[in-house]
Amino acid sequence: MLQNDFAHYGELVSAWFAEDSTCLTWSDLPDFDAVARAFGADPGLGEAMNVEDAQIEQHGADIPGVLPVLVVGVVGRWTLVVEPNGAEGTRPEVLRALSAEGRAVSVLLNGPDIDLLSYAATGAPAIICDLGAEPSKKLAALPVADAASIMAAAGDDDRLARQAAALVLVERITGERLTEEWLLDTGHVRLLVTSPLPDDIIPEQYRDHPILRDPEISAVVRDLSPVTIPRIRYLLVRLVVQGSNLDHPSVEEALAILSGDGDDAVDRRIQARRRVWALRDDLRNSPHPQDAPRLHAAEVVLHGLESDLAESSRKVAEHAYMGYLADAQKAAVVILGNCLHRILD
Repeated sequence: MLQNDFAHYGELVSAWFAEDSTCLTWSDLPDFDAVARAFGADPGLGEAMNVEDAQIEQHGADIPGVLPVLVVGVVGRWTLVVEPNGAEGTRPEVLRALSAEGRAVSVLLNGPDIDLLSYAATGAPAIICDLGAEPSKKLAALPVADAASIMAAAGDDDRLARQAAALVLVERITGERLTEEWLLDTGHVRLLVTSPLPDDIIPEQYRDHPILRDPEISAVVRDLSPVTIPRIRYLLVRLVVQGSNLDHPSVEEALAILSGDGDDAVDRRIQARRRVWALRDDLRNSPHPQDAPRLHAAEVVLHGLESDLAESSRKVAEHAYMGYLADAQKAAVVILGNCLHRILD
């Protein structure tokens, strides 16, 4: 029986999902409108379309201005959402909304260097399995008695077999088989993701992190108002500087200005920016590998010294994620970045 299941889903993966990224999400939430809204779509703006046509439509979805697409249909008592070139269904925020009164399971195939299987029930934290890593512990938490053995049967070196195994697991959970006939059905509803659910301020992996007891971080989390933007920007810059060990007088002066402890007159900020600029150029020409993180930190400091507060803060948050950070620093950067985006967006 398992061999037949592998053969079925192996053919389906090869024919439909082998090239582009696709996310498939099943929910037993009976309210179609609620499912659409959980993905950030307006249920009143749908049109009939099958998955094949949606894949063609999304072939160039990385072009600016092209909104993510959902194809929504029914499989037994489950609602299935297919996202060609999308991944909303992998987000804990979406999975929690879909499973608030039941269950949801999603599979991301050919994501950026990753395949994921995620499961959530009654609003509990999602179980997210990276199928390319060692998934045995998390697989054991799925409501499938032989989940680990099914994945083991796929082997370690055959990605298509691993993806087929993930769909076998989904069938074990939902009791429904995904078929090519379903993917070609023109009675499904095509929707656009226009208003995605906002990211959690504190992602699930950081809900019990010690960084939440830091008074500076907790103060920002408690007060998500525009007046905290300068403080968030300063903390982000400081975290990157600390992570890279960028110890230099011009950087100390910049941090003093950004913290509000120094003179923030326009001419002083310009002079500080020039000095950090010179430091950045020196680091660019450095032959020492250890100066690479310092160069990145100098770039972040320069972004922090720009005059437009909102744009400067966005740049700092974007580049801080790519910094050289210890675990606590990374957690703080993620949380502060989420706070900033919640305020600005």
